Amino acid sequence: MHEISIAGGIIDIALDHAKKHNAESVKEVWLEVGELTSLNPDQLQFIFQNITKNTVLEGTRFRIDMIKPVIECNQCSYHGGIKFFQALHYVLPVIHCPACDSTDVEILQGRDCIVKDMVF
Repeated sequence: MHEISIAGGIIDIALDHAKKHNAESVKEVWLEVGELTSLNPDQLQFIFQNITKNTVLEGTRFRIDMIKPVIECNQCSYHGGIKFFQALHYVLPVIHCPACDSTDVEILQGRDCIVKDMVF
């Protein structure tokens, strides 16, 4: 369950940003989470609710947008999504190009976890 350490880092970023803006409360934290991170948004929400108690983030809405993976194939120049694979949460996937089956691909999106915005 790597969600705990990731959530802790997100909370640290949000608390630091709130402090820099002298915020007494935060209405919303907007996150973009790539599907390739294997982060579970429901688990993140649960963690956020519990570790933000008695902070300026208590009661904050955590908006989590899941970002689908996009690749570019270095063999056939395919640009787009990938085939979904089973057991993503338990297995590190080998990503294949859906057009030519090559593994010589560049991941363009879907592996990041980003704090996009905060509303005070």
